Amino acid sequence: MRRLRLPIRRPRPAALLAAGLAAAALGTIATFGPTSTGAAKATPQEIVTAFNDGFADGRADATGDDNRDGRIDEDESGWDCRTMGNRVCGTPIVPTECQGAGTAVGLCVTVASRPAYGWANPGGSRVDNPDGHAQIRDLDEKPGTPGFPSALRALDAEWREHH
Repeated sequence: MRRLRLPIRRPRPAALLAAGLAAAALGTIATFGPTSTGAAKATPQEIVTAFNDGFADGRADATGDDNRDGRIDEDESGWDCRTMGNRVCGTPIVPTECQGAGTAVGLCVTVASRPAYGWANPGGSRVDNPDGHAQIRDLDEKPGTPGFPSALRALDAEWREHH
């Protein structure tokens, strides 16, 4: 059987060298060639004005971190009530343990929403705390009494100490 002959010939080395040099020359011309004069360059004053938006990194306003503390809280513009939950933007749900808490209702809702937790002391003994609802119910101080906010602050401090 006879081998099929293709009408394409193998390239000669001189042709390959010429093609490589042409590609290099075109790349050099494109890199160092004329530039577009249509775009005006920003002056230093315009650059300072653009990035001096009151935020350290120039991006905090885009993400909604209004006070630049590194996290988006419920009272900031980046908070999305539908996906992140809500206490500030929408109808707040106050647990029954916090009814009548007055100005301490925010801290009361925070403490009530916490799960049960525990820790091991250095001596090896274990301490377990119930969830926030049970902790508030077990307080000697009841919502509306003068000592209730300080009792909530003590529960909050204990939580923060172990988390």
